[in-house]
Amino acid sequence: MMRIFVTALLVFSCLVGLSQVAAAASKKCLHIRVIVPYAVGTATDLIVRAYAETINRQQSGPLLKVLNKTQKTVLEKNMKGRPDGCQILAITQSVVSNYLDKKNKTEWSEFTPIAMLSRTPLAVVARGNLKDANLSNIMEVAAQNPNVIKIGETNNPLERMFRMSLEDTSDVTFNVSVFETARQNFLQLLSSSLDLGIISASAAKRRMDLKQLKVLALTDNLENSRLVGVPTLKEQGIDLSFGVDRGILAPANTPPETVEKLMERFMKASEDPDLEGRLGKIYTKVMFLDPDSYTQYFENLTADWSEMIVRAKKRLAQTSG
Repeated sequence: MMRIFVTALLVFSCLVGLSQVAAAASKKCLHIRVIVPYAVGTATDLIVRAYAETINRQQSGPLLKVLNKTQKTVLEKNMKGRPDGCQILAITQSVVSNYLDKKNKTEWSEFTPIAMLSRTPLAVVARGNLKDANLSNIMEVAAQNPNVIKIGETNNPLERMFRMSLEDTSDVTFNVSVFETARQNFLQLLSSSLDLGIISASAAKRRMDLKQLKVLALTDNLENSRLVGVPTLKEQGIDLSFGVDRGILAPANTPPETVEKLMERFMKASEDPDLEGRLGKIYTKVMFLDPDSYTQYFENLTADWSEMIVRAKKRLAQTSG
């Protein structure tokens, strides 16, 4: 009798679980909450709001509502959300860099990728008083003299990955200074205490106009920007392109049909010329990837950066030895 009771209880539990999944799949949202784990006015916030407003204007489903939540546990809390499509998360590839740096326990694979939305290329700059500043010459000096070219960064894993990518591709080792804040790093660059920096394109443009910094390269192509004439890394022989990539994730186990509907709404918005122009004003371009391509992007990036970290440790051991 007890065995029959236990079996019946297990069957009932399974049926309840399945009914909850079905309810999540069929639930209609009054609105869709887009959680942005960055403050209002930051680049991620502006980009996601531009997409949300475009989608809402197109009136293709429930309205998107952007909510800014900057708690350290925002990833973990949203990972455990109901997979009903009513709450999604805006992220950058810092979800990968933070995991590899062990700053986050949550990996991207614990979510459901919806779409990659955009890329914001960065600028490689040199101190303003560096004579005949030219990226090829600087990288040649760095290759012949490890730990001589000075570059600064904060203790931000994504910044570190960008700098390491430049070192790895060019087979150089910079003399790296780490600062507590981005402001401290920037002031050291302006005071010529550093030779190089990787900063936002907007900041680079302002300081170039003031003749305080020299812009050597953009990390990826950016059409219709105010940095006309600045070549990309690839155009200068460095086979590398990167930027801050932003996209949307949903909780794990979000039903495929819900993922498809969300993806279609973001894809339609990405084709809107007004959105493209709006993003262009903040030095950002549309770079749309569907769920399968976005998943592949994360897999490749995780593998590439993991291998790069191993090579960097070997290179450091060689130069310090």
